[in-house]
Amino acid sequence: MIFDRLSRLPSSVRHVVVFLGVPIVYPRLTYIEKALSGIKSIGLTKLSFIAKQRAIVNIWGEPELSDDMNDHWTSEVHLDERKEFVLRLQEVARRQNIRVTFVGGDVHCCGAGRFASSNPAIPPERDFRFMPQIVSSAIMNIPPPNLVIRAVHTSAKTYDLDKHTDESMYKLFEKDVNGKSPPNNNTKLLARRNFSSYVEDLESGGLIVNIHVQNESNHGTKPYPVNVPALKAGNVV
Repeated sequence: MIFDRLSRLPSSVRHVVVFLGVPIVYPRLTYIEKALSGIKSIGLTKLSFIAKQRAIVNIWGEPELSDDMNDHWTSEVHLDERKEFVLRLQEVARRQNIRVTFVGGDVHCCGAGRFASSNPAIPPERDFRFMPQIVSSAIMNIPPPNLVIRAVHTSAKTYDLDKHTDESMYKLFEKDVNGKSPPNNNTKLLARRNFSSYVEDLESGGLIVNIHVQNESNHGTKPYPVNVPALKAGNVV
């Protein structure tokens, strides 16, 4: 198992980057799931016809996005296993003094968030529960409409993983690539093509991350930095 491998990492390893198909820190999708379930339950012929014409439902009459929603860690059906996974990684971080960072995509937008201790007095460099999430996708696919991002953004609140840990998304995009406020003031998720880069900070041992977002002209990118501090010895319990 992966946790057996992690337990045997040499003491020189100070940072583990966990790549996931979809982000584990991401807005909760419960409200969107309920809305899609409502579309399915209505069962009106006319609505079904219109929906099919607009690719809202699939050939089985179910909402087209339902499968995508169920694939997310923040889908209601996966919240328990998600919690167990994160708590086990917290124990790895605490016991072996290793920083854990998540990288995920497949949501056709970009952003960043984190798990962290609920006690705000604990700084990230001393917090084994501090686990950033980089959201970066896609470099080619067309981003979703702003209406979809707005719906997800509305759910981007602070949640409790357990009594010791909370989770939230960063307000990373106070300004869009054009220098203006982002559409609908969506400061936590940006619907533009993007990619991310990762460089070790040799002085501090941290990780310097940049999310490179495509300019409106489709030439060049604007970087949005996320600095991940190394976990210092003697972290807080």
